[in-house]
Amino acid sequence: MKYIDVYNDIKRKIEDKVYHPWTTLQGEEFLCEMYGISRTTIRKAISKLRQEGYIHSRQGSGIFVNPPEFYEEKNLKTLSERMEKKQNIENNILKFKIIKAGKKLADLFNIAIESELYYYKRLRSIEDEPKVLEETYMPKYLFKDFSEEKAKSSVLKYIEKDCKHVISHDVKNITAINITKELSDLLQIKEGIATLQIEHKVYLIKSVLAQYTKEIQVKNNIKFVSVR
Repeated sequence: MKYIDVYNDIKRKIEDKVYHPWTTLQGEEFLCEMYGISRTTIRKAISKLRQEGYIHSRQGSGIFVNPPEFYEEKNLKTLSERMEKKQNIENNILKFKIIKAGKKLADLFNIAIESELYYYKRLRSIEDEPKVLEETYMPKYLFKDFSEEKAKSSVLKYIEKDCKHVISHDVKNITAINITKELSDLLQIKEGIATLQIEHKVYLIKSVLAQYTKEIQVKNNIKFVSVR
């Protein structure tokens, strides 16, 4: 899907500050010529960028690049997406194994019961301070060479760069949970308080589910930002 490639390229340039916050993005005509695509295709890419908080439009003024707090909070990005360019993340793998899918996971991934899945649980810390606990499932048929060692770094980079898969979208479900004794010990926060659990379903193109993660954050608030 060509618009996904364009979307990913512009998104990367925004995140890498090639396009600086509050500056104007080039117009549709320029972008069409730059990427060699139709106006319909560029509009689909622009629409997706707008929905995810990377840009906003002002009638008669153009398309403007948003600062990081707009898209980071709007999309509830993973810890690595938010921090890997700024601070060192340490991933401590607590569990890593290959499991057989029961009915629930088989239905979720649209695979046969007893199909093999990678399962890992990792604690993610910044400067020795725990930030996120993740439990993740990935179908083995999509990632035949995945390993515990690869789970110690950015798994989304592994999916996109090593495996050459194109990530289409990430569906998130946010709930509040109470911190149990186990979570309190791992995340070094007070037992019984509320925090966020975010379920991520990462899809490839054609709606193929590549990754299902339950992420529990130390941070327990969401900031919403809007522009006119």
